[in-house]
Amino acid sequence: MSAPLQLWILRALWLALPFTLLDALLVATDGAQGSTRVAVQCLFWALWASALVVSLTPLPSTLTALRMLLPMAPAAALCALVVGPAGTLGWLGMLAGALAAILAMSAATGDWFVDGASYGDERRFCLRAPVALLLGPIELAWLLAVVPLPTGILLFTEQIYLAAVPLILLGIATAWWGPFALWRLARRWVVFVPAGITLVDDMAIAEPVLFPRRAVTRIGPAHVATEATDLTVGAPGLVLEVDLSGPIDLAPAPRRGEPTEAVAVDSVLIVPSRPGTLLAHAETRGLVVVRD
Repeated sequence: MSAPLQLWILRALWLALPFTLLDALLVATDGAQGSTRVAVQCLFWALWASALVVSLTPLPSTLTALRMLLPMAPAAALCALVVGPAGTLGWLGMLAGALAAILAMSAATGDWFVDGASYGDERRFCLRAPVALLLGPIELAWLLAVVPLPTGILLFTEQIYLAAVPLILLGIATAWWGPFALWRLARRWVVFVPAGITLVDDMAIAEPVLFPRRAVTRIGPAHVATEATDLTVGAPGLVLEVDLSGPIDLAPAPRRGEPTEAVAVDSVLIVPSRPGTLLAHAETRGLVVVRD
């Protein structure tokens, strides 16, 4: 299966940054010390090369890296434009970086990357992140992961050691913690296998559960006033219901300080990132799909 068109567009936009964004950064640091300008260029090339390699390596872990690295480009461009006028190339760099970051966040990109870890007759689809994480915690984790370390390095080159050293120490810690925290979101998926449908979501269930193909009687939009077991963890979007012919045991994800016990379910609710694409694939697997 070839990469989606938007991923190729993302790569093309990223390839343009050395000719646009880098110029804006150099103009913005024109009056800075030589060591600062060198540091800015080193940070740019490290970011650019890392993100390019990541975009060519579709895996769940690299999806996290992609979504952390690419937004740094428009953020850097914005900082450069605030410091001083960067001209047309600077604005083009911010636009290219912003578009690349938006494409990196898309559901199609997410599905492509998580499916990169599939093997054999297997197809993976992302689950949407909970609203509670989308409205603040994810953005905060990103800021803590990517801002302190490069900021500290630049302050160090300007010999502002009192602020630089604490930021560098903080950045070393958060540069590890942030990606690890967000990596969990890239490891939540629905997996179609020859034996049926496997749900992998440690935010909703303690361990992956297989719904055997012969037991799946229907998959489609949730019934009105359904009593199915809610495994959506508060994610926004179209809720799909998987109906089963009989009860299957699953263990809900344990709450902090509380033990978990297996419960029997005969239907569950999930929120995939691309419900239409998931249902279309379910039909190719011979499953009963109801779209209304």
